Amino acid sequence: MPRGPWATALLLVVTGATAPAAAQPLAPVGPPPALSSSLDQLPPSVPVRGSAPVDHPPSILGAPIAVRGEPVRPPVDPLPPAVSGSAWAPASIPEPPAVQKTTRAAGLGAPMATGSGVTTAAGPVSAATVESRVRQAGATTPPPTDPVNDFLARRSGYKADSTRDGKHDSRPSWKLEDRVGDVLGPRGEWFRSDHAFDGFISPVSNPFLFEDPRSLTEIRPIFISQRIPGKARDFNGGHVTFFGTQARLAITDRLSFTINKLGGVWFSTGGGSPFSGDSGFSELWFGPKYTFIRNEQTGSLLAGGLLFQTPVGSPGVFQNTGGLSLVPYATYGQNLFRDFRFGSFNFLANGGYSFATSKSRSDYLYLNAHLDMDVMNWHRIYPLVEMNWFVNTSNGTANPIGIEGRDLINFGGQAKGTGLLTGAIGVRGKITESAQIGTAFEVPLAGRRDLFDYRFTVDFILRY
Repeated sequence: MPRGPWATALLLVVTGATAPAAAQPLAPVGPPPALSSSLDQLPPSVPVRGSAPVDHPPSILGAPIAVRGEPVRPPVDPLPPAVSGSAWAPASIPEPPAVQKTTRAAGLGAPMATGSGVTTAAGPVSAATVESRVRQAGATTPPPTDPVNDFLARRSGYKADSTRDGKHDSRPSWKLEDRVGDVLGPRGEWFRSDHAFDGFISPVSNPFLFEDPRSLTEIRPIFISQRIPGKARDFNGGHVTFFGTQARLAITDRLSFTINKLGGVWFSTGGGSPFSGDSGFSELWFGPKYTFIRNEQTGSLLAGGLLFQTPVGSPGVFQNTGGLSLVPYATYGQNLFRDFRFGSFNFLANGGYSFATSKSRSDYLYLNAHLDMDVMNWHRIYPLVEMNWFVNTSNGTANPIGIEGRDLINFGGQAKGTGLLTGAIGVRGKITESAQIGTAFEVPLAGRRDLFDYRFTVDFILRY
């Protein structure tokens, strides 16, 4: 075999062992993604311990892989935020939305993890987490309710709120203020007169005992001049005059308090009388009144009250006789013919009994009636007629005389079984509903006159 070819083959083997051929690069599947301007600013590759620096492109799948079995030191600075649209940008993980804290009743403790998708960690799960996950999932139905918690919540709600939708609870209320308000009338109308019956008027004659059935707030000055008959026993004529005032205070539309008699008395006698004339303070009469029936549709009123007749006046005019007298009474009002073209009518009836707490004073029974016409229903002019009846039911022991003085004087005399019926005509005019004036002239109709020959009465009402 010729030496030339063998020498050439040996030379090729030796050359390949000492200088290996350069490895051919793998053909890329596609063009490398373009780096954004932010990636151009990445710090240089991290040097590998014991070797020369090696350039590695940033991994889009996670942290760099160790080279030659040595750990790679993490970069000092964090990666800059990725630019939208870059293939080399790390996947952004959205921050969990802010969870609004809500209060959640848990009568049996916090819910536990069950691996149902809310959480897979063991232990209790907060209510805020559960509700936030439900909202994120777009749930349209609330989570299942806890029957125990619902039962407890309903029981606590009965104590917290006794009403439903602005309506009173069907259970009865035992509050004292509610019961008192139902009996006494609307609280918002306290101290104001009952103006639902402004078509009525107050009577004029016998003003101390003939009471209006309405609940009123007013001041009522009164003037009375009464002539004594010339044939009156022990007095032989003369005059009795009263000037004073009444006052009424309406607590509600039903309850009111009245001062029926407060003022002064002037007493004069005729010639030859054993009694001399004098003047002084009158007795004080006052008490409560309550309207039991108050029907606006039918125009009906019914009230009752109690008067205390206290003899705290002057002895010279017989206003200090004996002790206290009590007067229970009732008064009724009815509107009539309200559709009558010339005006409606109002009828009032009143009655009571005065009985003394001592034997010094006389007892008596009285009845009163009143009829007026509201001319043309103007509520301005009211012509009226009235009748008053008194009968003495017992004798007193204060004075040895044989007559009595009806509503002006309680002599405590010997007049048991005697009585007097009188009639009055008059008119009341309303300047306004708050300012009214009335006048009446009264004469005897039947019975023994005693101190009553005739009487003239005028009053003026200032009403709230």
